[in-house]
Amino acid sequence: MLLLCFAFFTISCKKDCYTAPEKVVFEFVNSAGENLIENGNMTTYSIMRKTGQGGYTSVELTETKDHKVVLKNVGAYNGIQEYRFTSAPNIFFFSIRSSDVPTDCDGYQIDEINFQNVLATKENGYYKIVLD
Repeated sequence: MLLLCFAFFTISCKKDCYTAPEKVVFEFVNSAGENLIENGNMTTYSIMRKTGQGGYTSVELTETKDHKVVLKNVGAYNGIQEYRFTSAPNIFFFSIRSSDVPTDCDGYQIDEINFQNVLATKENGYYKIVLD
């Protein structure tokens, strides 16, 4: 009976456990290292997720107090998802590769972010992207 209770407890805990992917945060700077949102040179921008057959859908973005951009609800899948950043005259593409977390919980982890046609470096908790 004790074994049955333990098995039931373990199974029911797994269902209540979820690990969200880490936050994806971008800082957009020029070649001098100045934040483009803070200095007013980048006022409009968007990130779109590729949906297949050439279609895109908007990604929800939040600007932080230190003028970085948080991408909402990305990385919650198993596989590779492609994205497009646009802020006139800059356009670049990037992809996020995610996988299931290796724990007893449900959830996802971001394994890698690859950028195309832009200089991007991983900093402490965010990606610094140079746009000129």
